[in-house]
Formats: sequence, C-alpha cells, structure tokens
Amino acid sequence: MIELLDSTLREGEQTPYINFKIDEKVEIARLLDYVGVDMIEAGDPSVSVNIYAAVKQIAAQHLNAEIIAHSMATKVGIDLAKECGVDRVAIFYPTSKIHLDTKVHKTQAEAIELICEHVRYARSLGLKVRYTPEDASRTDMDFLVEVCNRAIEAGADRISYADTTGVLQPHIMFERISQFRSRLAPCKIDIHCHNDLGMALANAMAGIRGGADCIHVTINGLGERTGIPDLAETIVAYHNLENVTKYRLDSLNELSSYLEKVTGFFLAPNKPITGQNAFSHKAGVHTDGVIKNPQTYEGFDPAILGRERKIVIDKYTGKRAVLGRLQEYDITVTPEELDGIVEEIKAVGDNHRMIFDADIIEIAEKVTGRNIDVIPKEINALINIAVESHVYTSAVVRRLKNLQNITSVFEITGDYDISVYCKVANTAELNNFIEQIRAIQGIKTTETNLVLKKHTDNGMA
Repeated sequence: MIELLDSTLREGEQTPYINFKIDEKVEIARLLDYVGVDMIEAGDPSVSVNIYAAVKQIAAQHLNAEIIAHSMATKVGIDLAKECGVDRVAIFYPTSKIHLDTKVHKTQAEAIELICEHVRYARSLGLKVRYTPEDASRTDMDFLVEVCNRAIEAGADRISYADTTGVLQPHIMFERISQFRSRLAPCKIDIHCHNDLGMALANAMAGIRGGADCIHVTINGLGERTGIPDLAETIVAYHNLENVTKYRLDSLNELSSYLEKVTGFFLAPNKPITGQNAFSHKAGVHTDGVIKNPQTYEGFDPAILGRERKIVIDKYTGKRAVLGRLQEYDITVTPEELDGIVEEIKAVGDNHRMIFDADIIEIAEKVTGRNIDVIPKEINALINIAVESHVYTSAVVRRLKNLQNITSVFEITGDYDISVYCKVANTAELNNFIEQIRAIQGIKTTETNLVLKKHTDNGMA
C-alpha cells in the first residue's frame, strides 16, 4: 500500500519568500494528521531556533503520523533531532559526481564512510534512520546501490531516491526504481521528485509502480524552485485511478486554503483539484454535456472534495446554460427570447472580460422588454478589509484604487486595515465584486456593510 510523506514544513518552507511561524507549523501538522499522511517531515532543527522549537512542539503532539527531522550527515544535527523527540531522522548526503567533486569535495569512498558513520550514530541514539542520497537520479547506479546498501547495513531502514533536479521521465523512473529495488537490501524506498519539467507526480507514480513505497509531497506543491508533487493532486489521483481510500479528501481544500492564507502564495486558477477553475465549465458543448450528465466532462464528482461545479456564462455559452441560469432566478422566457438573450450575451462577451448574473438579467430585460425585478437596484456598501501581516497595506490599496466600483479608499485602525466605499447595481454584482476583492493577493478577510441611508451636510441625500 502506498505511503505519503508530507514535507511542507521542510521542503515547502524552502519555497522562496515563505516562512512559517511556529504556531502555523503546529496547525499544519495537525491538519496533515487529519488527512492521514503516514509521515510528516517537520523540518531541520539545526537551521534555526524557531525551526528547532517547531519540530519539538510537533513531536510532542502525539500525532498518528511518524514525525521526522531532517539533518545533514553531522552529529550536531542528529543530536538536535534526538533532543526534539522525533521518531526518525532523515540523513542526507550527496552521491552524484558533480556534488561530490564540486560541493563537498569528497571521494566516493570518503562519502560512504561518512554516511555510514552518521547512520550508525543516529541508530546508537535510538532513532530510526532514513538515508537520502542527494541527486540520486544523476548518480552512477553501481555507486548508488553500493552506498545505499552500506547505509542499510549501518542501520537505515528507508532509502529516499531523490530526483533533485527533476530531470527524469516516467518511463526512465520506472526502469531506474525497478533496477534499484532488485539490487537493494530489504528496506522501504521513498521517492522525492522535483517538478522542474512538470513531471513530478507522473515520475513519482512511475516510481511506485517500479517498486518504491512512499511519495514525498507538499501542500500546494511547494518547494525549492518549482516544488514537488502536490498533496491533494497525489491523494485524488490515487483515490480515483488506483482505488486508494486511506486518506481523507474532505479537508484537502481547507488545507490548501490555509496554506494560501499563511504564505501569501496563491494558486493559479487552473491548478488541478484545488484551483478556482478546477470544476468550472465554459464552452457551450461542455456546459450542455455537463448539465445533461456531469460525467461527460468530469472525471469524478467534485462533491468528494466538498466542491461544486460552476457554469461560466460568456460568449462561449450555449442556450442550455443560459436557460439554467435564468431559471435560478425564476425567469421564464420563450425559445425566441432565449435565442435573443444568448445572441446578446455573445455580443457583450466580445467586449467584456466577464459577464455577471446582473448583466444576464439586464440583457433579459432588454430582449424581453419586461422589467425583471428580481434583484435590488443600486447598492452602496462599506467593505472593511484585513490584510495579511506580511503584506504592505499600501500595496493592497494600490490594487483596490484601480477597481471600477470603488469610489473611496481609507486606511484605518482597529481590527481591519482598509475600508472602501463602493457602489454597485445590485446584490449579485456586489457578491461578484466582493469575490473580486477577496482574490487580491494579501487580503485575509473582509466584512461588508450595506448602506441604508447616506447623509450630506444639508440633510439626507
């Protein structure tokens, strides 16, 4: 059965410009444990005082997952891992020629002796040991097998095969791991794949098929450069394609959103599984098929993730999607009127980036000649905005001032950082506008207050 090791707190924090607070790390570990990951790589306690404190706190949480500390092949690092109370130490040391020659300046024989010495030392402290031959995918196979078998003899019970620069292809990964497995002493094999060419998850799945046991993942695919396999994508891929049901799917979006919140590292809308557009349908052929039978254009039901499909209305939209949206507002139209509404939507869509429900209703009024009073008109609102602590308020203000519906922007004190005054045509437009504001990078929360009366110096206006 496949195992997952989440390395968000170690590899993930190596993402440029991302730094977690101690309490955030503990919360991430708790959420990961709820999902059911088998191992949590909590960090390298030798890097900083706060990482040491976080690893120690996580190890004390009594989680179901095995807690791992990362360490170079140094006794100081291994001692710190022991002090933190983790279950396992992951000792890494390079094995490729370029790393040995230019980074650590060691011969192959010297590297083997150093690795075995530190594996034995960690075992003498009662720690379980995983050895990672850094840059394994560019290491001579004969030497890789030799150094890993020697590490196993010294006491390591897991070996992590690292495609450190993301240079492999799935068919090559399968061949490499199959060969590696056949020549290795009994132990578990982890796969650590980087995503430099966009093939990390495919490579990792090929590695599992070749005989490996565990995939290293991070939330939202964070990590050095372009990261490693995404936790949610990996879990859902195995759930849908390989019938692996040991992990919980219901909190994957919550976990992804929490990482966006604490990192300010926002997902691309088209990211699989957790992206905003993952279950959105736009083209007329697609929307028609999905409305008739979701399986026509969905490989699985988004409800398993607690998500819903979304039908996007614009110039690509067909009649069925427009009719469905009108019916949501109890608007009845004739077939001829529907044709006219769709035609007008296409014309408007050629000149606008987005079409909102308010636009659709306005078009329906124009085409039918009827006053469709389903949404209150002309709404004024005050929207209070809280900004993430690591984001400059002025940077968010600049973004807000460019939004069409905002007439005034204020930086304020109190629970919120910014207050904006806006005017929109109706509640549907207000809802869309609030979502537009929430999508701005750095905004944490919003609070919306509808204006009931506006007064001027001379009385009510």
